[in-house]
Amino acid sequence: MAAGRPSLAGGVRVTRTSPERLLVVAAFAVLVFLFLWFQLDLALLAFAGILIAVILRAITEWIDRHTRLSGKLAYAGTLLLIGAVMAGLGFLLVPRAIAQISVLAQSLPASMHRLEQPLETSQWGRELLDRARSIFHSGSIGSQISQIAGAVSAAVTGLVIVVVVGFFAALNPHGYAEGMLVLFPERQRARARRIAAELQRQLQWWTLGQLLPMAVLGIASGVGLTLLHVALPWTLGLLTGLAVFLPYAGTVLSGIPAVLMGLQRSPQTALWVLLLYTALHLLEGYILTPMVQKRAVRLPPVVTILVQYFFWQVAGILGLAMAAPLASAGIVLVKELYLHVPAEQPVVPEKTMAKAA
Repeated sequence: MAAGRPSLAGGVRVTRTSPERLLVVAAFAVLVFLFLWFQLDLALLAFAGILIAVILRAITEWIDRHTRLSGKLAYAGTLLLIGAVMAGLGFLLVPRAIAQISVLAQSLPASMHRLEQPLETSQWGRELLDRARSIFHSGSIGSQISQIAGAVSAAVTGLVIVVVVGFFAALNPHGYAEGMLVLFPERQRARARRIAAELQRQLQWWTLGQLLPMAVLGIASGVGLTLLHVALPWTLGLLTGLAVFLPYAGTVLSGIPAVLMGLQRSPQTALWVLLLYTALHLLEGYILTPMVQKRAVRLPPVVTILVQYFFWQVAGILGLAMAAPLASAGIVLVKELYLHVPAEQPVVPEKTMAKAA
């Protein structure tokens, strides 16, 4: 009997695999491992592009269902809708932001001086100021200009890759999916097609689950900054909402310009802004995002936090941004390929989880 053909032995179907086929599979696995090891950033950028394509396709399908547009016209409507929203936000927020940032740059030295006065009254405050001054006057900041320029260049390049991959993948998703299915044996393509559809559905639900924390924190920060009389509250609120896509670190990074704006008013206002963003960070990082993602894609909060920490260690900010959707996709693959259960079915029954709690 030819190698690689199924046979019956004792009533059980047995599949014999030729050494040549095992060698090809092993070589392919090694190549994939080497690619991920040396080009992990590129793989994450490609995944980010796929995530953008999933979002574009979800909007396109919604337009297709609720309007008379279909196919390429629905996709064009999606791009026009996104472009109109971005143009509107830019028209409403960018001019005021540029003007206020100019004022901030002029008033920031005086604000920093007011901040130094209460710090000078304590020993730890004086040590902190001395360390900051030594870093500023050592010239190390100027020596890092080339590194900053390189980081900006890499970020722009990565953004271009993500946008291009997302645009073309959403333009012809069926063609790219069928092209990938050619890599699978013909008898396994039906299952691979089903898993790919389930991955797309899972990522769509993950995106839906992520939109709620982004909206809640964007609105909450805008309202809080308005009550504190901080300049550009809704511009900073929009920045906060977008930054929540980068779990944990996004809220912290978005708080820096808000604190600087508060410092323009007074050191006390800056302190209140810091407390506001600390509360928002705790709400988003440890309650809202894990709970919403658990409801949307059954992603356990502990898994979310651990996966984010792991990818932060191995791939930095890019890995942190892609950690949650990667974990969501990974759960689908584990269920389908290892546990052999449907992706929508929980591994542990909810009644059992409730009793354990």
